[in-house]
Amino acid sequence: MNQEKTISCCCVLDASTYVGFWILKRLLTRGYSVHAAIRKNGESVLEEKIRDMEANEERLEVYDVDVLDYQSILISLNNCNAVFCCLDNPEGYDEEKEVDLEVRGAINVVEACARTESIEKIVFSSSLTAAIWRDNIGTQKDVDEKCWSDLDFCLKKKLWHALAKTQSEKAAWALAMDRMVNMVSVNPGLIVGPSVAQHNPRPTMSYLKGAAQMYENGVLAYVDVEFVADVHIRAFEDTSACGRYFCFNQIVNTEEEALKLVQTLSPLIPMPPSYNI
Repeated sequence: MNQEKTISCCCVLDASTYVGFWILKRLLTRGYSVHAAIRKNGESVLEEKIRDMEANEERLEVYDVDVLDYQSILISLNNCNAVFCCLDNPEGYDEEKEVDLEVRGAINVVEACARTESIEKIVFSSSLTAAIWRDNIGTQKDVDEKCWSDLDFCLKKKLWHALAKTQSEKAAWALAMDRMVNMVSVNPGLIVGPSVAQHNPRPTMSYLKGAAQMYENGVLAYVDVEFVADVHIRAFEDTSACGRYFCFNQIVNTEEEALKLVQTLSPLIPMPPSYNI
């Protein structure tokens, strides 16, 4: 049997992202103490929820961080054993500058972890889009954890979400190996779940750029956010966990499955006229 971690203190950065918020909730449910590190992105519904939770939950502390401010990251990591690094841009991915910000943030988080003695593991939240995009996507038989999206292809097609996730994860892995930091990455498909259209609209739409090609090539996959959160926590708790883990519940292969996904994401994606009542 795999040895598991005892209850400890974890940092979720950025806890106000959709995935980060659900990791935070699941950690508290499991008895962990949590440092909720929140980037200064302006007020959001999830940030307000977290600050309200802090008033009633003694195991929760909120920290304001700037991923470009190395010292603010260090402060949020104090006495933590793990970091769940969730750097989704709440404004989505429409330009190359957002890619650069995410890469620099990932590097700063890993370097801060390397300089924090209490940190035992980084669980890095990436995306399936960091693995599926390349010129020959339709001819490749299998997409697995050894695959990476082609950076030039992503840049040419302006697949900014895929570019950000690929570059930031690669940068995190390179630095983690250089600094001998224990890291695991979780690469979920499109994340769905409670109020996703309200709480995570722009990252969702950024993920879906190129959705028709993903569908045609059998790589349009999605996953429930609560399942994703549990996978992240398991990746920390299981001491044998290593490398990259693809994470999805469903691959969209039929028109019926595609319609079900559209319904799940309503009103972000309008229903086809023939299906409207």
